[in-house]
Amino acid sequence: MPRRSLTSQKGNIALILLIILLVLAGVVFFLISKGIVKNPLQNSSPNSSLGAQIFEKTQNPIQDKIPETNPFAKVNPFKGVYKNPFE
Repeated sequence: MPRRSLTSQKGNIALILLIILLVLAGVVFFLISKGIVKNPLQNSSPNSSLGAQIFEKTQNPIQDKIPETNPFAKVNPFKGVYKNPFE
């Protein structure tokens, strides 16, 4: 009786585990896609997470206190420098 090497036994075990994992993933995908099992990654209400609650409670402390920072909004330094010949 020939003796099998330890590496080939580990390879067979890894192959069997991979096949079992793929079959299990396929069954879970089928059950979730058919609606038999509820998707655990999909929230039932979007505002139930902690991040959503914090976002709703936060406020902008400097709202309407920032001055206008665009220096060209009132004064145009290029006004009168170029005349469009097609106007």
